[in-house]
Amino acid sequence: MKNILLVGSSSSAAQELFKDYKCDYHFIRLSRTREESDVMDFNVLDTDTYYKNEMKYDGLVYFPGSINLKPFKNLKIEDFYKDFEINIVGLIKILKFYQPHFTEGSSIIFISSLASKIGMPFHSSVSLVKSAIVGLCSSLAAEFAPNIRVNCISPSIFKSNMSSRFLRNEKGVERITNKNPMNMIGEPDDIAKLINFLLSDDSKWITGQNISIDGGMSTLKL
Repeated sequence: MKNILLVGSSSSAAQELFKDYKCDYHFIRLSRTREESDVMDFNVLDTDTYYKNEMKYDGLVYFPGSINLKPFKNLKIEDFYKDFEINIVGLIKILKFYQPHFTEGSSIIFISSLASKIGMPFHSSVSLVKSAIVGLCSSLAAEFAPNIRVNCISPSIFKSNMSSRFLRNEKGVERITNKNPMNMIGEPDDIAKLINFLLSDDSKWITGQNISIDGGMSTLKL
């Protein structure tokens, strides 16, 4: 059974992945939420709080992120720093800490965003950090090949704890649904299924990709 690290395991997609595939993988969960974590007081920026074990890992999924949507003029420099810490610095710290423990054939998965592919108003900070994740994915996929695969997935907005403020009323749901070519909003299960595929040996010839899962938002204009 593969050992898979889930960083940010309290996210909706991570919880769905754990629920649906816990019989297929041995998940090690890291989260600030105690009920969803195998360590106490986890802080992605503090390596002293990381899970420490001599086991080898066959995969890692990095879920921490942010949806900081504001006009550029209203964003403070501190907002950019905070988003960069969560999305990039935390990811780099995790990779630096666990890289020596990955097995040959491991799969690493980053979560980027539709904002890394198309320009949208009020997404300057989100676009910045999520585009940086894609760049890191491409570089590390080349550097780690052929022993470790590295891929990104880029969702549009889907039903999650993080996006709940945008979906709290019928008007918001209708507006987002109508903008989507598939006329629907994604579910955590949609994300979990794609992650499972990328963790599995079924995707053994896929690396260095930024895979859209967005109902066609990044490529279709209807």
